[in-house]
Amino acid sequence: MAVTVKNKNPAAVALGRKGGKKGGPARAAKLTPVQRSDSARKAVQARWAKNKGSSSHNAAPTTAAVDTSKKALHLCLKRIKQAKTEIELRRLTEDLQRIVFHRHYRNAEN
Repeated sequence: MAVTVKNKNPAAVALGRKGGKKGGPARAAKLTPVQRSDSARKAVQARWAKNKGSSSHNAAPTTAAVDTSKKALHLCLKRIKQAKTEIELRRLTEDLQRIVFHRHYRNAEN
């Protein structure tokens, strides 16, 4: 349920935009590389959790383990080359991104 406000004060909008442009970079400059990495990791996990909760019938279950072996990676790349439809290509690309992300995430923990 979205509420829209039609009569906004242009000066207030401009002032808010000005502060918004400065806020993100200023916050990022204060974070350590580890904090930025943790923040980015949480953002990616939140996006993936949202996508898994969607009504898409191709979404993987949230409890399934991702096979990150080299064999799985090469098999996914081979299937991408052989993909015939755009939908199949999109699904396989998402699978590839998931494999690569989990490999990097697992390596970062060690």
